[in-house]
Amino acid sequence: MIRKMTRIAAAGLMLGMVFGAAPQAFAWACQAQANDGASGYSYNYPNRRSARQRALAECNVNTNYQCYIADCQRNG
Repeated sequence: MIRKMTRIAAAGLMLGMVFGAAPQAFAWACQAQANDGASGYSYNYPNRRSARQRALAECNVNTNYQCYIADCQRNG
């Protein structure tokens, strides 16, 4: 009985590790820049649009110049 419960607990732990890490593997990261050197970053966003918006918002806080997206990619 104890052996069976140990196996069940180990299987649950393995599933948790596999499925717990999955969303992060498919998340988006972006970098925004401005001509004066200001920048903004985002990472672990569920979609590209959200990651772009966050990076641009962070960049805009640091400059009066217009920011642009320099790079966007999936995390991992």
